[in-house]
Amino acid sequence: MGAEIAFRLNLVHGRCVGVRIPAEVDETILAGLLPEERGFVSTLAPARHPSWVAGRLALREAFCDLGIEPGPILATRRGAPALPSDLAGSISHKRTLAVGLAARRENVTSIGVDLETCPPVFASVEAARAQARPDLRTRVLTQDELARLESVPEKDHRRVVTLHFSLKEALYKAIDPVVGRHVGFHEASLTPLPDGSVAIALALARDDGAFSAAGFWTEIENHFLTTARVQRT
Repeated sequence: MGAEIAFRLNLVHGRCVGVRIPAEVDETILAGLLPEERGFVSTLAPARHPSWVAGRLALREAFCDLGIEPGPILATRRGAPALPSDLAGSISHKRTLAVGLAARRENVTSIGVDLETCPPVFASVEAARAQARPDLRTRVLTQDELARLESVPEKDHRRVVTLHFSLKEALYKAIDPVVGRHVGFHEASLTPLPDGSVAIALALARDDGAFSAAGFWTEIENHFLTTARVQRT
């Protein structure tokens, strides 16, 4: 398909494929897209071509690993991958890597994936403070999550906040197609566990109905790779 495959993983919420984002998109890479997708990408700003193409290639490869041909993967009105009603999928990318998560849709289940660069592991609090960046804690974390953060060594705070940010991005990608609105960071409280599972307590600000939600996280190629699954109950 032209672009380099970084990894293929069977995750709890679906098949995940990572593709390295090319520096530029040439005809060899475009050959991996369907005609409708090539037409769509031509309407985007050139700077978006590498990540958009790599994301579609990653998601198509994930479906192909499941023995599924999804057809053209364009975009919904809200920006998610447009897929047949019996399929679920999600895409994320950072500067050099794109990932696609694919699954068969069962019982109105929706899935999401996110990729975030892991902050460095600091040897001391002083080293962490020297590399401090704008603090996202109060924007991303609920009061319950902030309270749990107090039990974490300060040198690890940035990693914990980044992991929560990534998990919430994956969760909101999963729930957005179901509720059809922006869901804020404080509408879910998460507890990531060492085995990769995530306890999720939803507190949706509107009466969107009842849902069950599950999350997963791992680290790969210096990135947090997180997924979420949401289902109406």
